[in-house]
Amino acid sequence: MDPIARLRRLRTVCKVLAGFVLAYGVAGWFLVEGFRLHPFGKVPVALPLSITFLAAVLILLASRLRTALLRSGLPSNRIIPTDLGNLMSAYQRATLVSFAVLELAALMGLLVALLSGSSFYGVVLCVASFLSMLLRWPKANEVDRLARGRVSP
Repeated sequence: MDPIARLRRLRTVCKVLAGFVLAYGVAGWFLVEGFRLHPFGKVPVALPLSITFLAAVLILLASRLRTALLRSGLPSNRIIPTDLGNLMSAYQRATLVSFAVLELAALMGLLVALLSGSSFYGVVLCVASFLSMLLRWPKANEVDRLARGRVSP
């Protein structure tokens, strides 16, 4: 398959995932602040705090996972030419895994908002996930720079 077509398809999937992250943030705010929904009743304070911490770790872990998966598509030595097919597969896999982890962090943000009764930390987690997605957005020039060895993953 053509690398440009693969990149277009990857961007479409990323748009859907990013849209869900925004929807989680809006839903958390609407449900907690707008409708005053508290579906779980009184929960220990440590539970939303723990989930917030875990979601923050996931946001940081997404970058590390992406780097590790991208390196698998690059040759171990710069002298060896880069196979564009392997690189594109690794780039797709790295981007999708990274976005999936960020999606999970945003979903945990919605859960934090519902558990704590305050939408602030849930919205912050969703915004942080969304901004991380924007920073990792699939770009053709990034694939080109990776293939030419001008940038490391």
